[in-house]
Amino acid sequence: MDKIEFSTFEISASLEEIIAAGGHFTLCVSGSSMNPFLVHGRDFVRLKKCSPQDLKKGRILLFKRASGELVLHRVMRVLADGNLIMNGDAQVWCETISPDMVIAAVSDIECNGKVISCNSLKYRTKIFLWQLLFPIRSLIFRVRNKIKRMIKKKD
Repeated sequence: MDKIEFSTFEISASLEEIIAAGGHFTLCVSGSSMNPFLVHGRDFVRLKKCSPQDLKKGRILLFKRASGELVLHRVMRVLADGNLIMNGDAQVWCETISPDMVIAAVSDIECNGKVISCNSLKYRTKIFLWQLLFPIRSLIFRVRNKIKRMIKKKD
């Protein structure tokens, strides 16, 4: 079967309609902002209508920026006013969004053909530990890149 690709701009309206009606939507991950937990072109996320319980630290949400761009990032913190501090797992900066920008929540991830529930203890433990490392992520990324460069030089 041929693979058909659409940009998120092209499917945005359909995706929003399906989710708003209570349906689910499976989306192939594009971009690298959610590495190492979500890999571009390899992993899929199953989106569902976002409930108030989904607006909590650690959850992956799909939201729409003012530019119309759809973004899949993780909640780092919920502010007292209800706004959300969002961050990509491969990023060292955050952005603040309002809950009305949220389109959907990720319920499951398909990684290398294996389905992982976002509610599983193993998954939540990994995310908890990764979020604890936020203050030193830039150091982790620099060390990882240096090791990659050293390995390349040996080849």
